[in-house]
Order: sequence, then C-alpha cells, then structure tokens
Amino acid sequence: MNEQKKLFKTIRAYSFAVYEAILYLDGHPDDRRALAFYGKYSEKLREATARYEKRYGPLTAFGVSCGDKWTWVDTPWPWEYDSIN
Repeated sequence: MNEQKKLFKTIRAYSFAVYEAILYLDGHPDDRRALAFYGKYSEKLREATARYEKRYGPLTAFGVSCGDKWTWVDTPWPWEYDSIN
C-alpha cells in the first residue's frame, strides 16, 4: 500500500472515531473521557487531513484554494480514492 493510500485510510479511521464520539456526546454531553477522546481524535484528524491535502490535494471542495482555476476537478473524486495505486 502506498503512502497516499495509507494516509487516506488513516483519515477515514479518524473520521469514523470522531463521528462516533459526536453521536455519543449528543446523549452524554458531560462525559469527560468522551470529551477527551473527541478532542484527541479531532486533532489527529485535522493534522492528517492537512498533511494529506498539502501532499495530494483537497479531500473536499472546502479544501480547494481558488486562484485562476477551480482545481477541485483536477484531482480524483473522493469515491475514486480506492483506485489509487
């Protein structure tokens, strides 16, 4: 597995953990362990996403830097990442 694919897989894992924590915290807003878990993995997700986007381009349209051209269409679509070698 190449570095891009590994990093993308890590981002998906962190995203899953963060969204699960969000769902749990919706029902348990004062759970300190859950809050700490959310904070830790939100930061890991932010860092991994920034590292990925710096090396390989944006993961979402919100990560696109606008200049003279809309570059979002120049990279693989998110559902195409499984085909990255």
